[in-house]
Amino acid sequence: MVKYVVYIKNDVSKVISKAIPKMSVTHSVTQEMKQQGFRKHFVEVEAENEKEAINKLNEHNNGYLNSLGEFSGSIVIIASIVIVMALIYWFV
Repeated sequence: MVKYVVYIKNDVSKVISKAIPKMSVTHSVTQEMKQQGFRKHFVEVEAENEKEAINKLNEHNNGYLNSLGEFSGSIVIIASIVIVMALIYWFV
């Protein structure tokens, strides 16, 4: 398996991803991608080809977003309980 470096470009309504094998990424490639409006994603993916690398990146991002959603839900519940407890303490 080859390790891929992923570059992402956010257009108005779509996201364009481009995966490049890590061994072929040079300073000039990085500069060229920046000039085209791409930015380097922080995750490097091991895959057989570019399409598989992008699919693995999407799976990783979906898992991250699900975890973040669960964490946010827990924080809202805890904050609500703390506020209710504070109101009961002050008014009772």
